[in-house]
Amino acid sequence: MNSSDPSHDPAAESAPQATRYSSFSEAFDSARHDAESMAREAAPRLKQSLAGAAHDLAYGAAFGACFAACFAREIIPESLRESLRRGAKAGRKAAADAATEPAGATMPPPLVT
Repeated sequence: MNSSDPSHDPAAESAPQATRYSSFSEAFDSARHDAESMAREAAPRLKQSLAGAAHDLAYGAAFGACFAACFAREIIPESLRESLRRGAKAGRKAAADAATEPAGATMPPPLVT
């Protein structure tokens, strides 16, 4: 082939030929088949990416929660921590006592106006 040949078009050689279909259903079935095969190829990569993102999100949440708790423990004075412990203990006891008493036993009478 001669590159100076005016009938020779290099772009025409490299351009892919579009498939011609005889019916809409044939074209639709071909597109469905192509989409299924591409989805099967892409699914493992997407699954791996989502698993990695879930791992990173869980790690970040756990790190943030632990860091905040440890940081708070370090900056809160011991006297305040002891007050918090006593309040939590009293709250647990009050909740346990309320759970074992009959319903309404410690409720004050309703207000009458």
